[in-house]
Amino acid sequence: MDFGLAGKVAVVAGGSRGCGLAIARELAREGASVVLTGRNRDIVEAAAEAIRADGGAAYGLTTEMVSAEDAARIAQAARDKFGDPGILVVNPPTPGNAAGFFEVTDEDYLRAHEYFNMPLVRLSREMIPAMQRGQWGRIVNMASVGIKQPHLKFLLYATNTRVAAAAIAKTMSFEFAKDNITVNTIATGPFPSALADEYNKDAGYAADRIAKSTPMKRLGRTEEMAAVVSFLCSDRASFVSGETIRVDGGSTFNLF
Repeated sequence: MDFGLAGKVAVVAGGSRGCGLAIARELAREGASVVLTGRNRDIVEAAAEAIRADGGAAYGLTTEMVSAEDAARIAQAARDKFGDPGILVVNPPTPGNAAGFFEVTDEDYLRAHEYFNMPLVRLSREMIPAMQRGQWGRIVNMASVGIKQPHLKFLLYATNTRVAAAAIAKTMSFEFAKDNITVNTIATGPFPSALADEYNKDAGYAADRIAKSTPMKRLGRTEEMAAVVSFLCSDRASFVSGETIRVDGGSTFNLF
């Protein structure tokens, strides 16, 4: 399916592995020029090279995405390599998670806020003005099903904190609708990745146990996530905005 992304410039912040890389690959296959970022130089460069080997246009930037300086560096790299970005996917790293209430420090909460909420704010601040000038833009905030269904046995302070990013995205979707800019959040369910494995280990979960607990008895495939995000970035999803969309194989229990 042609999503009409040929000639678009996309930034996938956190796009060097897992679902982020699958999203970057899919956007490139749809004809977008992609800047992907990550913290490990070897992994970032290998990811960009894999996309280029597949015929896509990609540039890998080794950087964090958390600070205002990071956001400015990412936006400038996209402009220098391909032009003003019209697509922004924010896939933030996890700064730790499971703990008891009294074990979580103020610093833990503040760090979670910096990692999960501020990248969306800072990267959007850098890229929305050009989207407004072009009267077209797509922003996708990658989150977790935990924002829909918080864990009740122990505190997932990072996941709980990122609920704010979904609220920010909702407000942005209203403010920038007049500029033909859509803003949506993905509530990610169980997908395989090195970071997910690390988080699940910290939480005491085994990957096979998680897979067996889902209605489909499996983890999601990264290309399944990429398909949803690419659709949201396309003109075919031009009337979808302000939504928090679960991609979880039906594994959460809540209705909305």
